[in-house]
Amino acid sequence: MFKAYILIFSIIMSQVVVANDKTSINFAPLPTKKTVKNAEDFLSMATYLKNKLSLDFNFIYKQDYQDILDGFENKTIDIAYLGPLPLISLVKKYQHIEPIVTFKNNSGSSKYRCVLAKFKKDDFNNNKPIKVALTQPLSTCGYLMTSQLLKDNFNVDLKQQQYHYTMSHTNALLAVLQGDYLIAGAKKNIAEKFKSLGIEIIAQSKELPGFSLVANKKTLSPKQIQTIQQSLLSVSPDTLKLWSGFTSNGMKRVSLKDYDVLNINIVIPQSGNIK
Repeated sequence: MFKAYILIFSIIMSQVVVANDKTSINFAPLPTKKTVKNAEDFLSMATYLKNKLSLDFNFIYKQDYQDILDGFENKTIDIAYLGPLPLISLVKKYQHIEPIVTFKNNSGSSKYRCVLAKFKKDDFNNNKPIKVALTQPLSTCGYLMTSQLLKDNFNVDLKQQQYHYTMSHTNALLAVLQGDYLIAGAKKNIAEKFKSLGIEIIAQSKELPGFSLVANKKTLSPKQIQTIQQSLLSVSPDTLKLWSGFTSNGMKRVSLKDYDVLNINIVIPQSGNIK
């Protein structure tokens, strides 16, 4: 009889868990792109999960990375698309997260590089003060990698230079083209799109672990996270051909351990020093 009670209790509890699984997911894409572009990047993926798992994706648009990190803590965000630095910054104060998948590029790798870029006709004398355009404080290619690249390649200390957060890779590169700044820190694939306008890459980082979908374990059950992960990893090549944007190259499994290679041992200023 006791075993029968245990069995019944287990069945009831499993039904409660299933009943509590969300059918509507609050998803936060990158805060550094226009709203329409954000939706376009993930629309195919969202439609696929809706058809396969009956999941609706509510796109939650935030102005910066910190708003997304706060959304995890206050449980208003279920899944977000995060770069390495925001992910590491989040897990330091909120351990209830799990990377689900990272996205492949055209070569099949999910890794990327940060670069320093300037207008090719501008002279860069590392013995003179410079002005540097950055993305966001929590952008991996922002203060973190820009300071490292300047130090390693040109013996320039970013703390001693003038710098400003432009809030996106594109804005940083445009600020250089407009002549307001000498150097921009950005993702390599974005900087390469500006080469025809005169942007040149003068330094690049080692390969960094890619951007990933990160789940909130306080709002999604382990079973639901696993189901979403398995569904995305099993998308067929024929289906991917119908997708648009970077998600069409497919996905691969990822874990928190993959980001251990990114050593962060500097204090990142939360605002620029240009008044």
